[in-house]
Amino acid sequence: MTPDELLGTWHFTRMVDDRRDDRRIPVHGTATFSRSGPDRIVWVESGTMGLPGGEVPISTERVLEHGPEGSWATNFADGRGFHDWRWSAELVHDCAPDLYSGRLDGDASGWRMRWAASGPSKDYVIETSYRRL
Repeated sequence: MTPDELLGTWHFTRMVDDRRDDRRIPVHGTATFSRSGPDRIVWVESGTMGLPGGEVPISTERVLEHGPEGSWATNFADGRGFHDWRWSAELVHDCAPDLYSGRLDGDASGWRMRWAASGPSKDYVIETSYRRL
């Protein structure tokens, strides 16, 4: 799927499996994909993270940018590169000294994103499921 097919609002559920601290952290909220130019889509997520002390609000913003020959890239809101947008293929984000490997798959009614982070300071898996509202 291309980011164009994601325009609109999605509900998401996420589980963070923090293997270093031996805990699982649930997150839920909404993700909105909106066009901000012919080759640019803004991806905003907001919701809550369930921590032992209570629910904590979360918010993230990423930008999907159309590149040459139909490619797309996912960037952080401040313009730093995150990963290529490739469906059903391995994704990599080198955040030295840690490494993230991920995957996007699914269809227009529901899709999944999975990231595994490993390195000297991280050892967790994040699995997110999205369904269209």
